[in-house]
Amino acid sequence: MRYWILVALFYVLFALAMHFAAPQMYGTIPYYIGLGVCSLIALIITWNDPPALLDEIIFFAFKWGALVGGMAFSVWGIGYKLEFWGNSESDAVFSRAFDTIMPNLAILTGLMILFGAYIWYPRK
Repeated sequence: MRYWILVALFYVLFALAMHFAAPQMYGTIPYYIGLGVCSLIALIITWNDPPALLDEIIFFAFKWGALVGGMAFSVWGIGYKLEFWGNSESDAVFSRAFDTIMPNLAILTGLMILFGAYIWYPRK
């Protein structure tokens, strides 16, 4: 729990510093890198802390959320490829890039998430 409190406090301090020092940097890549550095600093500070109940709940949600997300992404991609939903113009001569790339990417990404969860989570 202490990690999330530190992350929130560092984000607020970073946002205040950016607001006064460089307001034009909001939404840029260096701004998001700075937020990532704030998260890493909080991680280093709380490296050896014992996990609390909220941390266990969040890890449980991430673990099973990744499995459910991978499965849903794969099912969406397979359903889109089989035209259960999506392309309603079956006689169209042209197709958008979304219609050809996204279902394949969804199937591949979903299967990779499921395979990674199958390999990683039983070890925890």
